[in-house]
Amino acid sequence: MGITVLLADSVPGVRKIEKALLEKEPDIEVVGEAEDESTAIKLINALQPQVVLTDFNVRHTGKILAKQVKSQNPGTRVLGVTELKGSYVRNFLKIFGADELLDKRELETKLVTTLRLVVRGKT
Repeated sequence: MGITVLLADSVPGVRKIEKALLEKEPDIEVVGEAEDESTAIKLINALQPQVVLTDFNVRHTGKILAKQVKSQNPGTRVLGVTELKGSYVRNFLKIFGADELLDKRELETKLVTTLRLVVRGKT
């Protein structure tokens, strides 16, 4: 059985890049895409992906989405993608419930590896 992923980002171009990177892997399936929090929650409940990949910047609702996912679907992993830097970034993990954060600038080189670690609970 492969890894199922839901992409949640308000920017279609970002979702397109993420999807292209993930679909190169034979064991990873992008099961849905959402451009906003309410659509993401509906799709998560309907599709039950193993991982939600979401934008996690300060002004974005990815933080709130992560908290909702963890309360409603505790088995679903959340991988946040961010451009944030600094020691407070790790606090986001604890406060908002993301399993891991990935720097947007490292999508091409670390997305697949980080996603696999998140699924295994190794982050």
